[in-house]
Amino acid sequence: MTIPQSESLSTKAMNRVFDMTTATYKFYWLLSLLDMYVKEHKESMLALDVASRMVAYAWYPIEYFKLSFGRGDSMSQIIPSIAELTGITVDDKLDNKTDAIMQSVADNLNVKRKVKILLNNVPFWFQKPWIDTRDRQVMLERSQSFENGCLYSLSGWGEDLMVTINPMWSDYLQTNYQILRDFTLWNLTLFLQSKNPNVPNISGKLLRPEERESLTRQKKFWNKVIELGGTINCIYTNNPLGVDGFDLDHFMPWSFVSHNQNWNLIPADGSFNSSKSNRIPDLDYYLPKMASIQHNALRLYVPISSKRDPILNDYYSLGVSPQDLMAMSDEEFLATYRKTFTPLTQMASNMGFKTITHQ
Repeated sequence: MTIPQSESLSTKAMNRVFDMTTATYKFYWLLSLLDMYVKEHKESMLALDVASRMVAYAWYPIEYFKLSFGRGDSMSQIIPSIAELTGITVDDKLDNKTDAIMQSVADNLNVKRKVKILLNNVPFWFQKPWIDTRDRQVMLERSQSFENGCLYSLSGWGEDLMVTINPMWSDYLQTNYQILRDFTLWNLTLFLQSKNPNVPNISGKLLRPEERESLTRQKKFWNKVIELGGTINCIYTNNPLGVDGFDLDHFMPWSFVSHNQNWNLIPADGSFNSSKSNRIPDLDYYLPKMASIQHNALRLYVPISSKRDPILNDYYSLGVSPQDLMAMSDEEFLATYRKTFTPLTQMASNMGFKTITHQ
């Protein structure tokens, strides 16, 4: 993916800003600069404030999805320690996180020290496609004349470091804000995929969604199954669940799979589902129960549904049609589910997701 070219701007250099990237800093630096310049209309900004927004951006993929940023990236150490010092949670929105981190930087020397780490290199080396030097002081001085049409100038030092956007870039950044943002996220996805090669849907794990996708059609499926076959016993509490008397549980947590496909959903007791959080069920105990309910649900639902029913299309992700799944023996169905869930569980466990063990 490339950005729109310009005859008057050094967009070829902008296209190269992520070359030879070894950490996530440049991606989050550009995302933060774009937001603060285009959305907040700040022509000059304290680099420490930009770094605070970088931490806010990285919070969700690290704390919620537990993505690895690589051995040389300090975000994975910075964010958990700031969480302990500030009480910021993964559920806070991006702008709220940014404001809280900025305030904590001003009030707490330990938070300031951790965020300030991000200013050691990225404000300087981000400009290397325009100004080819490995000397920070030289980079700062040469940027002040916007040498080679570079994106911004630097002034001050340390926690007083300031960033001023080159006025020549103003119209371009305003016009192409979304394209530049997508360009950055696309490159960040490629980078994180290389650090998390077995993790599904990296692109869906970068940003906190404003709201989760509705489970209306999935709820309709399970209500129909209960109407046809009677109550379903919760695999966790063994309590009977009637029509509309259940929550839908992501057997593999949404924070790992980041989808709502029906083959991974199961009716569950609401009192337990809220406490399950993002833990992984013990496959040896819970998967046979879950597979039995799923298999019975398909036996009840498939015969009365259309072949084009969207809810059934979810099951093709297992590599088998819902009709073939329905026709399997219980042993074959469980084997199919075990083949799918075993590697997913191992990957999630390797990433640090906790397991629910049967008491």
